[in-house]
Amino acid sequence: MRKGNQVKLTGKYPSCGQEGIVKYSWERMFRHITPEEVQAWRDSPESKGITCAGETKLPPTCAGVDYEGGTILRPEREITKEEEIKLSDDTFTVVRARCAPKLTYRKWTGMTLLRNNRTGEEGYIHRDRTQVIK
Repeated sequence: MRKGNQVKLTGKYPSCGQEGIVKYSWERMFRHITPEEVQAWRDSPESKGITCAGETKLPPTCAGVDYEGGTILRPEREITKEEEIKLSDDTFTVVRARCAPKLTYRKWTGMTLLRNNRTGEEGYIHRDRTQVIK
C-alpha cells in the first residue's frame, strides 16, 4: 500500500440481525480533535468536576469518523464463505501509508491515514483493515 492508492475497508465476522439483515464488524476510524471542539468540551457540563478516582477530567483527543460500511439482506439462507468478509461501500485515498498517531493519550502503531472520497474527511485506521482496489 502506498500514498495515493485507492482502498476499501474490510468488515469481518457477519452476525445475523433482525429480518435476515447481516451486519458486519467494522473497525472504528479516528481523527484528531480540533481546538474548537476541545474548547466546546471545556465549556460543557461534562468537563466539570472530578472522575471517580478523584482526578480532574482530561479533554478528549480523538473522535470517530463515520463511513458507509454496508449490510446485506439474506432472509432465506446461511452466510457463505465468500460473504464472511465484506468491503466497505465508501472508497478511500491513502494519505499516509504508515504512521503512528498519538490518539487517546498514547501512540497507536500500525495505522494508516485515509481520506474518504465521498466526504473528504480524514481518519486513522489499522493497516490490516484495508484492502487496495484496482
